[in-house]
Amino acid sequence: MNNKEIALSLKNISFSYKNEKNKSSKETIKNLSLDIEEGSFTTLLGPSGCGKTTLLKLIMGFLKADQGQIELYGKNINDIAPNKRKIGMVFQDYALFPHMTVRQNIQFGLKIKKDKDFALKCKEIASNLDIEKLLDRYPNQLSGGQQQRVALARALVLQPQIILMDEPLSSLDTKLREKVREDLKSIQKRFKITTVYVTHDQEEALSLSDKIAVINEGKILQYGVPRDLYFKPQDNFTADFVGHSNFITIDGNLYTIRPEWFELNKSDREADIEGYVKAVSFLGDMTRFKIESYKIKGKEEKLLLTADLKTLESNSLNEGSLVSLNINHKW
Repeated sequence: MNNKEIALSLKNISFSYKNEKNKSSKETIKNLSLDIEEGSFTTLLGPSGCGKTTLLKLIMGFLKADQGQIELYGKNINDIAPNKRKIGMVFQDYALFPHMTVRQNIQFGLKIKKDKDFALKCKEIASNLDIEKLLDRYPNQLSGGQQQRVALARALVLQPQIILMDEPLSSLDTKLREKVREDLKSIQKRFKITTVYVTHDQEEALSLSDKIAVINEGKILQYGVPRDLYFKPQDNFTADFVGHSNFITIDGNLYTIRPEWFELNKSDREADIEGYVKAVSFLGDMTRFKIESYKIKGKEEKLLLTADLKTLESNSLNEGSLVSLNINHKW
């Protein structure tokens, strides 16, 4: 039984951007509802322009909903100013003050609040995030991962009830992004801070999140734990956005088949898929094949499929090769 308290609740939220010149409006968030548990890491996942960042701005108070209610621990915060909402924000570019040291960046919000313990709190958060040695440096003297820790420290030192993060890893290179992702998850668990994270990167969402809300055109299509979204997608958009997907109809039923669920047929029995290799992309341990089928489950059918096969087992396959595949997954 789940007894976790709901930290943030969005109830029937709608929002439209208004164009004053031609008096038109574009609905970006459409009657959206979402409950986020205390201490959880929840990701809003979707393509560019789907409404993810707009939703963060509504939660933060930078925008006001046309209808619906935003509740923080059961309290309606619709009319509360952003600086009074007890919500922290880490922006895409971290938004560190370039002319201030790390110490001054972290202390900035505390000084505005006239917190007399600003020096002690700065030292404590810097110690917790392992950035004590960076306190006298300026942002341009820091790596991307270090800048992210400073941005987190600046938000966490104010002891927010929730922290919002808008694609904070998007500017990092792949190797650093993986490392910082691990750090971020560890920090979030250590502080047990309720986190709402925005990204369009499905790998990032799957690896970081306790729960994921898949958003498209201002609506939540599916909300659940990463494994459910991956193995039990409720619609074609979610299936295709949360990992690559093949859609195959068997006996009138539509199935979602992930590329990595294919394997070479090494037995004498008839394969699930017979086809030709149309294109090959080397990915390291795996190789991605575009395959045009001519037979599926014993029936003639032409379909373009994507299959990720172990490189060491599929080295003999080239463009034009005949290929025989089985699906290593329950139908």
